Formats: sequence, structure tokens, C-alpha cells
Amino acid sequence: MKKILIINPFGVGDVLFTTPVITALKKKFPDSFIGYLCQKQTAPILENHPLVDKLFLYTRGDLKQVRKKSYLEYVKMLLLGINKIKYEKFDLAVDLSMVSQYSLLLWLLGVKQRFGFDYKGRGLFLTHKLKVNGLGQKHVIEYYRDLLSLLKVKEFNEELKFYTALADRQFADNLLINRDVDNKDILIGIAPFGGGSWGEDAASKQWPDECFVRLINDLLNAYECKIIIFGTKKNMDDCAIFKEVFSNKGVVNAIGRTTLGQLGALIGKCSLFISNDSGPMHIACAKEVNTISIFGPVDERVYGPVGKTACHEIVKADIECRPCYKNFKKPDCKNMDCLEAISEEMVLDAAEKVLKVKKIKRSKEK
Repeated sequence: MKKILIINPFGVGDVLFTTPVITALKKKFPDSFIGYLCQKQTAPILENHPLVDKLFLYTRGDLKQVRKKSYLEYVKMLLLGINKIKYEKFDLAVDLSMVSQYSLLLWLLGVKQRFGFDYKGRGLFLTHKLKVNGLGQKHVIEYYRDLLSLLKVKEFNEELKFYTALADRQFADNLLINRDVDNKDILIGIAPFGGGSWGEDAASKQWPDECFVRLINDLLNAYECKIIIFGTKKNMDDCAIFKEVFSNKGVVNAIGRTTLGQLGALIGKCSLFISNDSGPMHIACAKEVNTISIFGPVDERVYGPVGKTACHEIVKADIECRPCYKNFKKPDCKNMDCLEAISEEMVLDAAEKVLKVKKIKRSKEK
């Protein structure tokens, strides 16, 4: 195969799950050119990847905004993006979108071999398809392994990869130096938000903020550690509850102060990362950082942490109704008992287990 295009139009975690696909395809076809179609927001995950030759970026929100203003400009933008893909003359595409629009486009562009999932009959325009009724019982990455078996790919390593730029690593070093954090410190990353791909329902994946506040105070009392708190600019309005812990000199506030690349570099500096089920948790996996992930409505067997890491601890409530997020349908639940039932003690017990496995050392940044 001379030219291969991978398509994944989803969020941070979803794109990270595809990095083993990139590695496996390059091993199978070492002389191939690999392109990748993704959202503009997730591009930093791939733009420094040594096996990705070219990115094709789009932003669904931008297209919608342009369409509202001018349908003609919308068509021009759409055609420009399509022509960029057409110019490369791809021989094969691996479409991980599970929708028919992308495979239709590939067919119209003359891509001869089109691999993907046939979910609810949406694989009409695929030449090679793996029928699925949804995602359940096993991890997303295992579904990708099954799909690549149609290409007779035998070597498949589940390690996630996120290569950060030198400038982002320097940013992380400087920030920590300025806050008196050195390599001898146990640095614990905390991500109390996340779930951005769920939009207005993001809170449905989040452990209560007040629980995170108590957890941070307990960690500071129990361990000689320093803590860095992560979040996006959208989370800045919601972080007033953390004002108390920000006053502690052992706490670094990074909420809304990083790009995705800088976030990846900073997470790579952590000894332990504690978060909700979210993209940053998967970044920690890609950076070979020990994790504690808090799962509510989502099935950890499907979307849980993976990768080459010493320890991943999953904290969840043992209640009958979870997991309730199935086949891409969000739960219609107002109380979120699955998250409310998780206590700080459960997370602290997981932290103690991780921190006692061996003397924690910083992962080597890549």
C-alpha cells in the first residue's frame, strides 16, 4: 500500500485509542504514506507523531458557523478540504467513524479499499467491513485490532502514543520550576472536569467538585507531594470551589492555562494522575503515567485505561444500574448515584495502593 488514510472525527480519548492502529499499519506497510483526518482540536495529539505524514483537519463547529453566514462559503470550505484529500490519491482508508458519510466520500474520491465498521447498516460504501452491534464487553482498541485483521495485520500493540513538541516540554519544565517543583517531588495530577465530548451533559461523567477538594486536602496531608490541577478555559468559571486549595503553595493551578500539547507535556511530568473518565486520563496512559480513573455511567471495559504503565486503578461504585452508557446513548439520569456513591476513601485507598507499589518516579517525557 502506497498511501493510507485513517479517519477519526471524535475527541481526545478516541484519537489516542487509534494510535496503536497507526503503529500497526506502519509495521504492516513500512513504506506507506499515512494521512489522518481528524478534528482541528485533536491535531496536537498527531502533529508530532513520527509515523503520520499529513493531517487533514476540520472543525464541525466552524463549518456550521460558516454555513449560517454563507452557504456559498460553506461549500467552498468543504470542497477545499475534499480536494486536499483527493490530491493525495489514497489507495486505502481505515474509517473509524461508524457513519456512512465518510465512506461515501471515500468512494466518490476513488479510494479503492475502504475498511471500517458496519454499524446499523452504515457500512454500505465500505469494501471491507466488520459488522458490530455497538461497543460492549471489550475495549475499543480490541475492536480496532479485529478490524485490522481484515487487512491481515498480525502485530498489534495496545500502547497509546502522544508525542509532544519540544516547546511544550520546555513550557512544562519552566512552569514547574517557577512553582518550586523539582524531579524529587511526587507530583500528582488532578483533573476534576473532563467529558467535553458529552457537551452540556459533561457533568454526568464528573465526580462532584467538593469530593475532589476534600481528596486534594487529604493527599496533601497524607503524602509529601505536590499537586497540579488541570482543566480547560471552559472550566475556569467552575473552579471557584477550588479557591481554598489554590492558596496552598504545594498546589499548582493549571486550569485554562495550557494548550493540548502543553497539557500533554505537563501530564507527562506527573508521578500519578487522578481524574474522571476523560481525555486527560488517556493522555496520562499515553505518557506512561500511573493513573486512578473514576468511572460513573461509562463502561471501563470499553473505554478504560490501557497502555504500558505500571499501574492503572479504576474506582467505581458497585451499583446495579451502571454502566448505563451503551451504544453511544447517554444516560437519562438526574441523580448520578454511580458517582455520588464513590467516597474520597475509595480514591485514597487506590492512591495508597499505587504509591506503595514501588517508589514513584517521574515518567521520561517523550
